[in-house]
Amino acid sequence: MLHEFQNFNKERLDMAQLVALAAFGRQLRAEYETHQLEEPEWLDVQIKTLRREIVSRNADSIDARRREIRSRLDSLKTPTEKREELQKELAALDEKQTKAASA
Repeated sequence: MLHEFQNFNKERLDMAQLVALAAFGRQLRAEYETHQLEEPEWLDVQIKTLRREIVSRNADSIDARRREIRSRLDSLKTPTEKREELQKELAALDEKQTKAASA
């Protein structure tokens, strides 16, 4: 497990594997602290790398789900609702253009 933790490739791991390695890293850090040993520099680097990757993938997953929900909601709108939204967007763009031209 130590070898895998030291040499992991984040692109090849799924979320469960990343979380498991992060948990191993925290346990390893705790053991160093328990024995009052100075932890190796690579330990902190690997833990930070794992945390960043987990946070990034989670954010990507949330964004993808939001896009999916928006798309599904948009497909449920009636033509009248879509037309009204487009008219509002056009009016807002026209207003921006008018303000930009007068500035």
